Amino acid sequence: MESFESLYKKLMRYCAYQERAESEVRLKLRLLEAPADVREAVLEKLRGENFVNEERFARAYVRGKFRMNGWGRLKIRNGLRAKGVDEKLISRTLSEEIDEKQYREAMHKVVAEKGLKTAFSRGFEVNRNFENSISSPCSSEEEE
Repeated sequence: MESFESLYKKLMRYCAYQERAESEVRLKLRLLEAPADVREAVLEKLRGENFVNEERFARAYVRGKFRMNGWGRLKIRNGLRAKGVDEKLISRTLSEEIDEKQYREAMHKVVAEKGLKTAFSRGFEVNRNFENSISSPCSSEEEE
């Protein structure tokens, strides 16, 4: 069994490499077979030293998935839920981190890339990513 300090250092490096959700850190501690009391102590110290910050993780996740992967709000929301992020934090982060104009442009780009006239043409591929409220037909100039 590893010592508290040894586990803390491993998890510190793990969290420093990239932003991590608390659930990811908990899983890593379980995989390292740390006892429950040590897991909680390590996690508490990581939070105290700001290595684990759920809000910072959510913001980085939203920015990365939207800008780099082209994901829509629904897919991002589901990804954050899977990571165990609080629903209020998800909603707040999505509204603060994604500009509505850029979001609409991204949706229209996906529609155009798939050769669709509207986001409703192929519901499975587009609507899983973007909400119905903005998955409206492209403007007439974009269809030409």
